[in-house]
Amino acid sequence: MRLKLTAGAIFLFLLCAVGFSQTPVDNPAAVIPVDEPKNDRSRNVNIDMQVVYGQYNNMLSTINLSHEQENSVYLLSSYFKRSNDFGYNGSLFENSSFNENRIGYTGNFNPTDSWKSILDAEVNNDSRGMFDNQWYSREEKDKARISIKNISKLSSSFEGYVTVGGAEYRHRLNAIGVTDSERSTLNHATGEIGGEYIWSASNRVRGNVLGGYYFYQGDIPSDRYFSGELIDDFNITPNIGLSFGLNVDVNRDEKPLAFPIVGVTLKGFQYTTFSLLYRCDLAPFRPEEFYLEQKYIMPTYDLPPGRVHHGNARLEVRVNDSVSIKAGVVIENNNNLYNYYTVTDGNVLSAETIQATTCASHVDSRFFLFEKTLELSLRYEYNYFIASEHITYRPRQNFGSAVKYNGKIWRFEWSNRLAGKVYTDPDGDGEISGAVIGTLGLQRQMLESFYAYVRVENLYNARYNLREGYPEPGITFLGGLRILI
Repeated sequence: MRLKLTAGAIFLFLLCAVGFSQTPVDNPAAVIPVDEPKNDRSRNVNIDMQVVYGQYNNMLSTINLSHEQENSVYLLSSYFKRSNDFGYNGSLFENSSFNENRIGYTGNFNPTDSWKSILDAEVNNDSRGMFDNQWYSREEKDKARISIKNISKLSSSFEGYVTVGGAEYRHRLNAIGVTDSERSTLNHATGEIGGEYIWSASNRVRGNVLGGYYFYQGDIPSDRYFSGELIDDFNITPNIGLSFGLNVDVNRDEKPLAFPIVGVTLKGFQYTTFSLLYRCDLAPFRPEEFYLEQKYIMPTYDLPPGRVHHGNARLEVRVNDSVSIKAGVVIENNNNLYNYYTVTDGNVLSAETIQATTCASHVDSRFFLFEKTLELSLRYEYNYFIASEHITYRPRQNFGSAVKYNGKIWRFEWSNRLAGKVYTDPDGDGEISGAVIGTLGLQRQMLESFYAYVRVENLYNARYNLREGYPEPGITFLGGLRILI
């Protein structure tokens, strides 16, 4: 069923929707200014609202709100985007309309000096037309998640935490004709307890125990998993730190696993930090995360956990506040890597397991110029797979870049990403070609805190697919307003 929005409904949504596009800081309460008056709302409340409208009746709305008080801070986020049937070079794709909704909340509360609570919640919804699919007309996904974490400093040396949470995931494929509609639901409950004890300035012990339970709809049996780890971090010299520990995993579908954890860190140098880590985990299948990475799917929920040998090397170089470079290599051997395959009746994706070794490397760099009015960021990823069949819908390489200018009157952001080639069939050589996708945003200050905004998506009018048989829109022009308070 398509979403129909009246002008009044759109206006009401824009009044109510609140968004925050930046990643929350690890300790939001730490950014509360201690020497500013707490009753100064202009200093404690920040709003970033963007509303644009363009081709194909395309509307994008993000409104960002953060509010700091004496003992708390919260971030409220919303993202809404919708489009009628879109197209390429003047030709519309039938039944291609979509809408995406994201609402999130993170609150950090400090009732006392030794107690902190973090509440995190999100609600996501996607609805997409399925073009000329002969079996299904529309895909809909819903995800709701909430968690609360309580952190208590029990002494000057020991800090502990308890986290509880839950989530619900719903998926629907609306059928055409005599084909049956596909509907599925899962509920997920989690709990975690952990802490850290500081022996001395050069030695600490940390550990946690995590458990999860999946409740599936229909005949699929419920699933459960538990894991725990205990790690000792200590310095043998001011520049060399070692980590030794033990990891234990229990899963309903696999034998228990106990494995050591070993790590080394080179730190304390003027510009560079380097670390190595090796561990083995019994990683449970998380369908609510795996399937959300792709569109047009047919979920399979009862897949076994993967025994993953994990090696990680990380390098960080920070010359000054203007130049930073991060690089990493992750090598994993997984006896049950989850791999997409296409369900013939419906052209939708499901998943199966395969033994595979993956090597993923990346380099990220950021440069600030002209007193931070100009920012340049670059990212490159390369993935290599060793398996008996093709690993599908995972690009071998990705590249991304962004140039941001933050002037007093003019601001702009020009970003590009290379969507690399991907295999579409584990047993065949079919591929989706890569494409360079550009986005340009330009804004000019008209009044204080008030900007005119222009946005161009798919800047180079690339014709590309993210899923075989489902094209993406061509170049799209949008315009509107941005308000910063």
